Amino acid sequence: MTDGWTNRCRRTLINFLFYCPKGIIFLKSVDASHASKTVELLFKLFKDVVNFVDPENVVHIVTDNAANYVAVGRLLEAEFPKLYWSPCAAHCINLMLQDIGKLNEVSETVSHASKITKYIYNHCHPLYLMRKFTGGREILRPAPTCFAINFIALQSILAQKDALRAMTLSFGICADIVKLTEPLVRVLRIVDNEDKAVTGFLYQAFNKAREEMVKRFQQKKKIVEPYLKILDTRWDSQLKKKLLAAGYGLNPTFRFNAAEFEKHKQTTFGLLDVIEKYSYDDSELNTKLTSETRIYSNAEDDFGRQSAFTAVLTPEEVDALQNDLANMSIQPTLDDFDQLNLKDDQITMLCKIDANQNEGNVDQTLNLSNEDVDANFELTP
Repeated sequence: MTDGWTNRCRRTLINFLFYCPKGIIFLKSVDASHASKTVELLFKLFKDVVNFVDPENVVHIVTDNAANYVAVGRLLEAEFPKLYWSPCAAHCINLMLQDIGKLNEVSETVSHASKITKYIYNHCHPLYLMRKFTGGREILRPAPTCFAINFIALQSILAQKDALRAMTLSFGICADIVKLTEPLVRVLRIVDNEDKAVTGFLYQAFNKAREEMVKRFQQKKKIVEPYLKILDTRWDSQLKKKLLAAGYGLNPTFRFNAAEFEKHKQTTFGLLDVIEKYSYDDSELNTKLTSETRIYSNAEDDFGRQSAFTAVLTPEEVDALQNDLANMSIQPTLDDFDQLNLKDDQITMLCKIDANQNEGNVDQTLNLSNEDVDANFELTP
């Protein structure tokens, strides 16, 4: 996985992390401030990282969805036939919310709500009155990303509409926008948590969110149509990946729920495609994996034990788990390093600690050398 950002001083850092059964571990950090992030440079950088870890140990690479990273992903899949690349699910959902925010009625409502919010929080007396009438509740809430904050703010404003009636905001349109975006924001919160792997739940969570949007506006189909078009376009072009289909099929909660799996039985093809890609030219491994998949799908051998079925989550338990994931607190990120005048080795140590602290792996960072920061990475002609 890659995690990069450019701070206000225009310093660009790219962190490389890897996920394994023991959690997420920091691998290295690259200062890419001195070079343009071209496809060629990024491909060389990623290729070196894959070779360092060993291609046999790398199954999946996740990056953001910028055009240069998409091109790098395709080059990596061509270079390493067993490897899968996919864009970050949270970034893709952010782009869906960004597209929704461009719809006329949405942008007008958000702009109106933003003006009211700014006015209240920039003037002492209105702020005092607002807190008095809302019982001390705020109408601004932290959001996982800047794209989601407008919709979360609308939810908060709508929840306090009785106290804000005197202010001229169209709560009818606001209510429609909240009803339409709340399921998608919930999926964003699920994929944006750092404590649990969610690949096995993302396919179902997204489709459930889409179904919920349709259900809420059965009598107003014209209202929901532009929203669904945005979701479907982004899903088909960015998130409709075979790995997500495989994750769905390998999640016993969905695979052994007949009614649920019947709606998405096409995910079986995604699972078979993943098996073929992973086994590549190893026919013996392909046969073994296909055979084990058949045993799993037919609930044979140990998969047919009563204890196995007892351990499968019920739909209610899945909802509870997804609620837990969606409600997990959003962890703060590292602030601008340049303002602290930190050196590369100090930045690396902070990156390592920040990347590992939530996984209980801080002690693992202390034995890594400062050479993990590649401040002089250059593209070889």
